[in-house]
This record gives sequence, structure tokens and C-alpha cells, in this order.
Amino acid sequence: MEYHYAQFLDGHGSVATDVGGKASSLDRLVADGFPVPRAAVITARAYRSFVRDAALEPFLKELREGPPPPADQIVADRERVEAEFLAAPMAADLEEEILGLVGEFLAIGPIAARSSATAEDMVNASFAGQYETFLGLTAPDEALDAVRRCWASLWSPQVRSYRRREGIGEDDLAMAVIIQSMADASWAGVLFTRDPQGSALDIKVEAVPGLGDDLVSGRVTPHGFLIDRATLVIRSRGDRSRLGFLEDLARLALRIENRAGAPQDIEWAMTRKGIQILQARPITVARPLAIHDDGFDTRVGGSDEYTPRGISEMLPGVVPPLLWSINAPMLEDAFRSLFDAIGVSGVAEHRRIIGRFRGRATLNLSVLREAAVSLPGGSAAEVERQYLGRALDPDGDESEASSGNLFKRAAAAFRNWRANRVLADEVRLVTHAVHGIAELDINLAKLPARRLLRYRARIRDLAWRIYATEVAASSAAAAAYRALEVQIGRWLGDAEGVLWAQRLTAGTLAESSVGAGRVNRLKDIYQRHVADTPALQAALTSGRPDRRERIAALGARGEAFLEEVDLCVRAFGAQAVYGGRTWNEDLLGVWNQLSAFARPGDREPGVDSEQSLAELIELLKQSRRWQFKRIITGQLIDMRLRMLRRMVDEATLYLRCREEAKSALLVLGGTERAVIFEMANRLTASGHLAYSGDVELFSDGELEQMLLGAEPVFSQELERRRRALNRAKDAGPLPEVFQGDPDQRTAEVVQSGPVMQGWAASPGVVRAKARVLTSLEEGTTLEPGEIIVAHSTDPSWTPLFLVAGGIVLEEGGPLSHAAIVAREFGLPAVLNVKDATRSITTGEELLIDGSSGAIRRIPARESADA
Repeated sequence: MEYHYAQFLDGHGSVATDVGGKASSLDRLVADGFPVPRAAVITARAYRSFVRDAALEPFLKELREGPPPPADQIVADRERVEAEFLAAPMAADLEEEILGLVGEFLAIGPIAARSSATAEDMVNASFAGQYETFLGLTAPDEALDAVRRCWASLWSPQVRSYRRREGIGEDDLAMAVIIQSMADASWAGVLFTRDPQGSALDIKVEAVPGLGDDLVSGRVTPHGFLIDRATLVIRSRGDRSRLGFLEDLARLALRIENRAGAPQDIEWAMTRKGIQILQARPITVARPLAIHDDGFDTRVGGSDEYTPRGISEMLPGVVPPLLWSINAPMLEDAFRSLFDAIGVSGVAEHRRIIGRFRGRATLNLSVLREAAVSLPGGSAAEVERQYLGRALDPDGDESEASSGNLFKRAAAAFRNWRANRVLADEVRLVTHAVHGIAELDINLAKLPARRLLRYRARIRDLAWRIYATEVAASSAAAAAYRALEVQIGRWLGDAEGVLWAQRLTAGTLAESSVGAGRVNRLKDIYQRHVADTPALQAALTSGRPDRRERIAALGARGEAFLEEVDLCVRAFGAQAVYGGRTWNEDLLGVWNQLSAFARPGDREPGVDSEQSLAELIELLKQSRRWQFKRIITGQLIDMRLRMLRRMVDEATLYLRCREEAKSALLVLGGTERAVIFEMANRLTASGHLAYSGDVELFSDGELEQMLLGAEPVFSQELERRRRALNRAKDAGPLPEVFQGDPDQRTAEVVQSGPVMQGWAASPGVVRAKARVLTSLEEGTTLEPGEIIVAHSTDPSWTPLFLVAGGIVLEEGGPLSHAAIVAREFGLPAVLNVKDATRSITTGEELLIDGSSGAIRRIPARESADA
């Protein structure tokens, strides 16, 4: 039969103004090859013909122009509209065509009639649940009445009110009706590709046995599931054992979302033929994201306080989705493993330790405080000093520190000893394993996709272990270093304790420190190849973009130098973040670092720790108080000196363990980076990626699924993520401490004045011009001898320390990258200087004292006179 008022939804194209939004969406699904039950649509032309021939326009005009009915009249008004449509006469040719169409479907089995309005499921408005749907129709007359009722639902009182509230015009509205074979469903339900009430990173599924109308009507409580969009890991509050198809359903839904270009609300059914899609519409009620939230941020709110301090070196700056989804789970697990080892795991239950706000990593300061208080002798103030450089309430009562009985203190001490005693062995083990992987030299391009992913999984397993080792070593190093400060402070005063702890550990990390160790290896290559070769030195320091070619042209000596540099740089791995940018991607920084060795240096050499220990012992022996205590305690052998040496050795050991674990993690991160590049190249070749550089906009799970053939994330979503990350970068660093939402912090007055005070991180005095750097990329403007003024640094900044005359940072503690490298290089440094980047300007002359922490801003007149 040829139809004038109807058409089959066979994927050959349809226009929403003819068939309505819902039918047009179904037709696109069919065209894209998705499983949709056989369907046809009675078009909007049929509705308009019916309204015209039945003379319903005056009645509809009354509805359009009249006020909405009061609440107690809504049901009566709806019944009145329905009665008008049921009683209106229908032209014989239209009725014959509708009955003919439904007859074709009824010959196969029961059918459904679904409304499909021409103003439905727009980007900014959804009519979900407001128009009529009729299921299980078995008779022609029953189906004909269902069509009339669908037409009438276009003018129900609730729909009219919604259109007016959303500002949707009511001229030329029409209603098409979908006729669809009923799905013989064992399960049915709805799926949101982004959870409207929860995390935008989750898929939400609600399922009921049998037909989905039980869910819509509320007669049955649904089984609820949340599915991680990236990993497809399923969390449920229902019985998932009978729903083995959930992962396939999620994959199918993500494909539909990608084709549609927007998050989708999908009705589905599980039948004997498999999963069937009944309809799909855009989600218009999803939780709005902040302008700088790419969808991977922690949800704001709650009473916990967060701080970026202490984690900004591990995950510096704005961390893109790929690096966040790789690193955050490992770092979270590392902290939880530490909490388990020291017996305080309960404080972090059902709470996140690692957060992300405006794209930047944070630590849950509230959890850290509670963990400290749970330990005998621990205090919240001590945690604040460790991460913030000071107690937030300096006048607070230190007696709030947890004391515990003798047994509890002994048990805590034993747990710490047990957790720390194997650290050195663990570091040696993982370092050996990392170098073994690095030496495999696998041709990644020849590995099939699944073998490539298995290789990556082996790498990642080791990375989880190294992260746990690094966090444990960091905790042990911080405790041992602080104990050394406190003990010396008891003998000589707090200020002296801080300075002597710096001197006693300086110079001991030349090889193990991530930054200094890399510099020293390059310096060794320079000394052996360049120092005594003027031609090679001239080519290296020329600053020309063709430096490499000029060095290669020098013959065997130049080639040998380049080969050793290349091997060394490849061995360095990632610059600062596991899986992140490698030194191989920043060869300009490597050349500048090598060139810096050619400059004559007038910098004081770094402090010698052995000499410092000898000086401290001599100072203590000359103290009358020291001598008197030894006499009255009858010590023939001064046990205090033995204790001092042991404490220095212990602090140095754990600091080395931390630096070696970090170095191993970054070397392994370079191996993971190679896998990421291989995946990006394959996805670019397959058309999943338009540009390989966009790989960091995807999550780890999305990347893996695409490599296995899943649909790519739609381009609009990628562009939204890109814009959000750029806005996050423009928003600048997070507040030092904030509760719930960093954007709710009130603006603070910028520190000013001729003298600024910070934390003395590395001794020495220098007077020079300031260079304010807001990113590593700006480091190319740094002139030799200038004082770096920045928010914070990480290992990737180390080459700049060779050029700088001093360091001033807004963040950093005694064991931060800047503090350790500055002491190794003999570079004066002052950290924790509030508002340094906002109050100091480039070109301004500063006098910094790394022993007292004072920064004097030289007036322009005095600077000119000098």
C-alpha cells in the first residue's frame, strides 16, 4: 500500500518538521545501523489534515490564547482536550490509511503508538514524559484511538504550561505518531549517558523486568546502576547478576551519544534479538559544569578542606584528562596504602584523599589532619606545618596533639618501623625492574592492539607499586627530617634547628635527586666531550636552531657527543609527571642546560654535609650546657652524638629513597609515554583522532576503548574540554586552603611593602633583578643571574636553576624540589612567600637572604645609584 500520510523509518532520511523529533531521531539511529524495532510514522501532515477537516482550529486558538487552568482543574482540562480529539470526525482516506498501516504491524504482533511532536527534545528543552505513549495495542480501533490521544497530548495543560515557561512558540505546532512493533522485552529501562544528578563521568541505568512502562509509571522500583564512562566498571544497588548485558548496553549508548554529538537519554529493551533501542533524545537536565571544569573535576561542596600544597610537584599545573585519569587513581591508592600501613585507614573511608579543582590537583587537608591526630603524638598543626609551612592557628593549643597511652605509642612506633624498614630494599627492587623494562627496546608499532594494552598494563602495575613506595618514602623522609630539626632545636633553638637540618642533608642527594641527578649526568657528558673542545663548545653555545647539525658536522667527536646526549635524555623519561611530557620532547631545554655549563660560575659551592656535621658537633661540645649534661648523666661515650649521627643518616636515607623512587617513576613514565604516542598514532591513522596532540583530552579508559574499536568521543565534547582547560589555566593557581569550592574564596589583599618574609630554604645572599615566571615555557626569557619568582617548581624546572641567581616561590617546604635542588646547587632560595608573583614585577631588583628568609625590594632610585 502506498501511503500519503505515513512513511516507514528505514534510515533513508526524514525531516523533524514532518515526522517530529522522536521519529527523526529513530530514523537516524536506523541509518547509523543501531538496533531499532521496525517502525513507521504517521506524519505531521496527517495531524494538520485532521485538525483542518475537523474544524478544530478555533478550539486550539482558545487553548493558545487562554490562561493555563488552575491546579485543581488540570485533570478536567486534559480530559476536555482529549474528548474533543476523540469526538472530531476523521476523513475517510486518512482513517483508511492509518488502519492500513497499523494492520501491517498488527499482523506481526502487538504494537506501540508513541507521540513525536515537531517541538520536542530540543537542545535546550525536553518534553520527556509529557506526551502520550500507548503500549501493547492489539486491535485496529484501539490503535486508531491511540493516535487521536497522541494528537491530543500536544495540547494537554502541562505541555502548554511548559512551552510558555520555556518560551517556545505555539504557531504551526504538529504531532506525528510512531507506530512500532512491541519489543518482547525480558528487561527494559532508561539510560543516561551522563548521570543527570551525579557525576558527569558516570552512565546511569535504571532497569525493570519486562516492559519499560512499569518504570515510567512507578509501579516497579527499578534496579539502579552507575557505569564508569571510561572503564565501564559497573556499580549497582540492584541485582546485576541477571543483567550480563550492561557493559554491551553502555558501549552501545556511548556510540549513540557520539553520533548524536550530545549526551543522550535512551529508552532500551533487552529482547530475544538482543538489545533494542526504542528512542534516544538529548539530555537537557545534566548538572551544569563550571566554565573551567572539563568534566573530570571533583564535585564542589562538602565541609572538607583541600590544599594544592604537597601535591603540586607530583601533578603540577593544570593536569589534562589523560594524565589525571592515569595518575590520580595510583596516587589515591598510594596514600590509602600508607594509611593502612600506619593503622589510620578508617579516617579516609568514603572520602577522597586526592581531589581536582579547576584542573589542578589537591590533597584533602581535613583527612590528613584527622590521620595525624589518630596517631599517638600527632597533631593537626604539625600536618599544616609540613604542607603549608606554618600552622593556620599559631595561637592554637598544642596540647590538642594526640598523646595516647604508652602501649598505643609503642604500637604506632612499631607499625612505622615495620613500614619503613623495607623501603630501601623496595626502592632498589623497583629501580632494577624499571631499568629492565627500559632496556627491552620493544618495537611498539608491531604489537597488535590487545598485546600493546597488555604491555601497558604490565608497565602500569609497576607504576602503582612505585607510587606507593614514593609516598611511603616521602612520609618517612618528612618524619625523619622533622625529628632532626626538633632535636637540634632542643639543643640550640628552633631557628638553628631548621638551618642545621638543611646543612646536614645538603649535598647528599647529588645523584639521587631527580633534578640535580639529571643535571649532574649531563654535566659529566659536557666535561668529557665539550669542556676541552673549543669548536664543540662554540657550536653548542651558539644559540642557533641548527645547533645539532653544526655539532654533527664536527665529525666523530660531535657524533659521539650527540649519541651520548640522546641516550642520556631517553633514560631520563618524563619531565615531571608519570606519562607526561618527556625530555625528548623538549630538546631545546636540554641544549640550553648544556650551554649553561659553559658559562663561568661565581656561585658558591653547595654545602658539604660531612663538614657541616663536624662543625655542629664541635659547636655542641663547646656548649657549657652540653658539657654539664654529659657530666651529670655520667656518659663516658656521648650517646647524644651517636643519636645525632643516626638521625642524620636516617633522614638522608629516606630522602634518597624518595628521590630514587621518584626518578624510577619518571623513567617508567617515559616508557608509558611511548605507548601513549603509539596509541595516538594508530587512532590518528584510523580517523578516531584528528590530531595526535589531542590525545591528552581523552581519559585513559576512553583511549583504550577507542583502540579496541569503540566510537570516538564526539568533537563537540573534545572542544568543550579544550576550552575548559584553557580557562582553568587562565584562572591561575588555587587558594592555599579552601573548603568545598575554590571559587567561593573572597579576594585577598596582595602583600606589599619594602620587605617580604618567607621560609629560608637554602642559605646564601644574592642581589639581582627579578624574573616573574608563570610557566616553564616563559623560562626562555630568564637571563643569567636573575632571581626566579614563581608560584612553584617541579623537576622540569631544574635547567633554569643553572641560569638563575636565586629562587623566590609562593609554595614549597624543606623537602620540596626547589629547596633540595637549590641546596645542591648552592643557590639562595626563599619559599612560601605569599603573593610573590603578584606583588613583585619583572626587572625589579631584589636582595634575598636564604638564611633568614627575608626579601628586600630595592627602590628604583637606590638600584639606579648602584
